[in-house]
Amino acid sequence: MSNLLPIEFVNWAMRLLLAQGVIIVFLLLNVVSFSLPHAGDFKPFFLLMAVYYWAIYRPTLIPVYYTFVLGLVMDLLSGMPPGLTSLIMVALQTLVQKSRLFLMGQPYITVWIGFSIMALANAFCLWFVLSIKNGFMPATPTLVAALLSTLLFPVASLILLGVHKLLPVSSTPMRTVR
Repeated sequence: MSNLLPIEFVNWAMRLLLAQGVIIVFLLLNVVSFSLPHAGDFKPFFLLMAVYYWAIYRPTLIPVYYTFVLGLVMDLLSGMPPGLTSLIMVALQTLVQKSRLFLMGQPYITVWIGFSIMALANAFCLWFVLSIKNGFMPATPTLVAALLSTLLFPVASLILLGVHKLLPVSSTPMRTVR
């Protein structure tokens, strides 16, 4: 019979809560508009950055159903059609998870290029669906958001890497004492 070490369990739980907290902060940053002089308001895809990173390096941290819920919350907070972001995020997460083994063994620049492709795909899907819903819209705001997301991804990935290093190593939540 094994005894659970409460300190280790609390340590394990706090690390996972930190990771989930960072995901929530990224979601909230995604809802906030950022202004650029002479260019208007843009919303970089911060949540996509977190989903992309965790889909490669820790897919069990953010399962598909959780991504769907996060996208739904983001839609409700940002006024988007409910489910739009959820469906796009789940589709992109599934694509990344299928390429996970390839991406894990690549240099960072390849991972960054992969993210830029995902950001463009996200921008195109958002623009396409919103153009169908609201009538033709210029693609500039979503393309600028994709570009800003690509430029900000290295900073976000450094934050996510720091959190990743704090996460428990083993798949079991705590060690046992014999």
